[in-house]
Amino acid sequence: MKTWIVSCALLSASLLSSVTVGPVSAQDPDPVDSARTQIKTEVPANEEPPKTFDLTFDDLKFDMQKGSPFERSLLTSKINGYHNSTVRLRGYIRPSFSQTGLTKFIFVRDNKECCFGPGAAIYDCVLVRLQDGSKTDYTVRPVTIEGKFSLKEYKGPDGNVWSIYRMSDAEVK
Repeated sequence: MKTWIVSCALLSASLLSSVTVGPVSAQDPDPVDSARTQIKTEVPANEEPPKTFDLTFDDLKFDMQKGSPFERSLLTSKINGYHNSTVRLRGYIRPSFSQTGLTKFIFVRDNKECCFGPGAAIYDCVLVRLQDGSKTDYTVRPVTIEGKFSLKEYKGPDGNVWSIYRMSDAEVK
């Protein structure tokens, strides 16, 4: 029984990122407590642990006149700070030709007919690519997406920027 408890404790500890577990000897009076006291979190002094931002589409909004061309200088320092971070965002999957088995889709602020393409506010949509092997189905209900957020322009067939936000390695929650 003690061996099973020690194995579970060590397995749990090893699954955590940035965690090391010291050796546990058979002579320890309580191997579980001993393993627990030897767990240390290692965060390099010059690096901060990665942050996960809980955002709304309002956090991604910036001052841009409707119909004017996008310029990277319009993005606020706060928005630029989300680049290459893990982000959680709540919204809607935009309907497309496929309704099931989606691996990539357009994620929008609301479920009305807006938010992507010519004349739409480019800060109201995110191009999402799910984690390898993950799929989801279209739903009319709001969902939460979590993934790596990046800033990269997507130009539509008319040559104008239709979207600037992307999320990769995402999962639907």
